[in-house]
Amino acid sequence: MTNGILTEVKDVIFGTIRTETVATSLPNDFPLASGNLDSMAVTNLIVSLEEHFGFTFDDDDLNAEAFETVGTVAELVEKKLNGQTA
Repeated sequence: MTNGILTEVKDVIFGTIRTETVATSLPNDFPLASGNLDSMAVTNLIVSLEEHFGFTFDDDDLNAEAFETVGTVAELVEKKLNGQTA
C-alpha cells in the first residue's frame, strides 16, 4: 500500500476515534475492532472514509476482518481506489 493512502486513512481514523496517539504515529497494526471502536464509531469511520476518498463501500467490503487494524482498513481503501472488490 502507498504511504499517501496510509497517511490519509490514519488521519480519517484519528478524526473518528479518541486516542492519545498522534495520527501519523498510529502503527499499522493498531487494533480497531478489539475495543477501540464501538458500533457507532465504525459507522462514523465508514462514512468518513467514503466521503474523504469519494467512493461507497459495497456490503461485501464491510466485515470485521477489513476493520481489524489501521493497516487492514488502508488495504481495503487502496483496493477500492484501484477498483477492486474486497
